[in-house]
Amino acid sequence: MGQYFMAILGDKNGLNCKVFDRSVDGEYMLAKLMEHSWWKNPFCNSFAERLYNNKKRVIWCGDYAGEEGDFDFNLNSAFYVPTYKEIWGETVKLHGSKSTDFTLDNKFLMNHDTKEFIDLNEYKKKSRDKDGWTIHPLPLITAVGNDRGGGDFHEGNVGYEFVGKWAWHLISISDKVPKTYKKFDLIFKEI
Repeated sequence: MGQYFMAILGDKNGLNCKVFDRSVDGEYMLAKLMEHSWWKNPFCNSFAERLYNNKKRVIWCGDYAGEEGDFDFNLNSAFYVPTYKEIWGETVKLHGSKSTDFTLDNKFLMNHDTKEFIDLNEYKKKSRDKDGWTIHPLPLITAVGNDRGGGDFHEGNVGYEFVGKWAWHLISISDKVPKTYKKFDLIFKEI
């Protein structure tokens, strides 16, 4: 069976969470992780734009992510962490997105908890597959519940060990990086 994913944003304290259903301009976007996690996917770009010069906590949560420990993010800060029911419960208010021409080109993905950054131009160059496709790094690096269903980013793929590494971390996208941040080398590529 396939696992569906939704993206969640929270403020720096983990509060004021919004759950996004992957629709763009009212049009449904495919829900399996590797159906929508691509560089120019309309939902991924619209969601990423919400992080442009704007620090937010992020989870890309699968509907199979209800196992014990899934929401233990091993961060040294005290902040609110949403529960599975607050993401996948029947009464959760889902938000859609509007189309945008925003892309990750010439930008940096930053983790403000670990003081790390990903040079997205370099990531795109190294992660492009033989057909010219590039996996969007944000869904995978913030994924919770990956590798439990069809359509996930499975073990054996390049970068598998980094899936979920930044889940619920304070993340933003910017045109420049603070001098004190360290580069985080990342490649996601399906084999």
